[in-house]
Amino acid sequence: MRVLLVSHTCMSRTAGQPKLHCLAEHEDIELVALVPDRMCTYDEWHGADPVEGARFRYVVGRTRWQYIRRQWYLLHYKDTVGRLIREFQPDVVDIWEEPWSLVSAQCIYLTKRLAPGARVIGETEQNIYKHLPQPFRSFQNYSLRNADFMVARNSEAIEVLRRKGYTGPARTVPNAVDCKLFRPLPESERLAVRASLDLDARAFVVGYVGRLVPEKGLADAVRAIAALPETRLLFVGAGPAQEELRTLAEQEGAGNRVTFAGGRPLTELPGIMNALDVLILPSHTTASWKEQFGRVLIEAGACGVAVVGSSSGAIPEVVEDAGLVFPERDPEALAAALKRLKDDPELLKRCGEVGFERATTKFSWECVAAQMREIYRKNLGLGSAGDSFASPPTVAGTGRAG
Repeated sequence: MRVLLVSHTCMSRTAGQPKLHCLAEHEDIELVALVPDRMCTYDEWHGADPVEGARFRYVVGRTRWQYIRRQWYLLHYKDTVGRLIREFQPDVVDIWEEPWSLVSAQCIYLTKRLAPGARVIGETEQNIYKHLPQPFRSFQNYSLRNADFMVARNSEAIEVLRRKGYTGPARTVPNAVDCKLFRPLPESERLAVRASLDLDARAFVVGYVGRLVPEKGLADAVRAIAALPETRLLFVGAGPAQEELRTLAEQEGAGNRVTFAGGRPLTELPGIMNALDVLILPSHTTASWKEQFGRVLIEAGACGVAVVGSSSGAIPEVVEDAGLVFPERDPEALAAALKRLKDDPELLKRCGEVGFERATTKFSWECVAAQMREIYRKNLGLGSAGDSFASPPTVAGTGRAG
């Protein structure tokens, strides 16, 4: 089956391209990926990363209207997408873009005109119902009216799709983690990373990895750590909230137990996560945002590290038995959850083992690609009866090293 996958996420060698490689491993898929030539995220422009060792065709398309009034959902392929659809004649067009984006409406319109027999798969992460302004409301209505199948990152996103009027079939397919990169490390390597971060080998270390922004609830983390003597807090990342968090830590009397490690390249993150006892994600729901998945939770799980997350958005369904969930905006509850894990080594170990098992059997790129393949096949009438998927491949490995 010929699959055209359109996605700005696949510009990234780490965030999206692993999905392409895993899809292309399936012998019944002939894959073409279309990505934009440039994007702007967090006010920084970047181009598409080159692909190494690809078994698929990787097309960097010319785009326009990439960032009008700080809005990238007006992204539009100038001429590439129509020519590509006409030449490739895909059986499936997988649009890994939100349905209210111009590029989603553009791809669907051209597919219906140039490859009318193709099945259109849309994808969404949005788990808050929003009254969209024009022209985005029209893009969304058109996309949802013409999609044959919708993939959502979390169960709330499917509920939002229904409220928006989508009546077709839909299924949740999670985000993924590279289990070859994120994996348990030997104790000697963990201790070496701790030493490099000036963290005592015997300390109970709680860590956060991501942007330092208010909606991540990081002030709650500082207040929770202040109530837990002999516990260290490590922030890995950068963002506008850093100085405010540093000041708060001093005010709470925990300044010497809170470390800011700054932003780190992806290759360093597995070692840092292995150096943690617990990874936290204390996000806050706002009027316009709540946690749509929390990829760091499964990255920690792949390293065999227990997690604690707030009740914001999709966090509880991602965490399940791999850690503990506390009510968002409640630093006392966060402190209680961390203390429970600190005082119960068996629970801490069990959460890490569950996180590893779920990462390797549910959240690996191989598993996610297998689920997408079954969706493609089902939409083409090639799947088995019923609504079940074939069992995805697992990634070999063991739990966190002693």
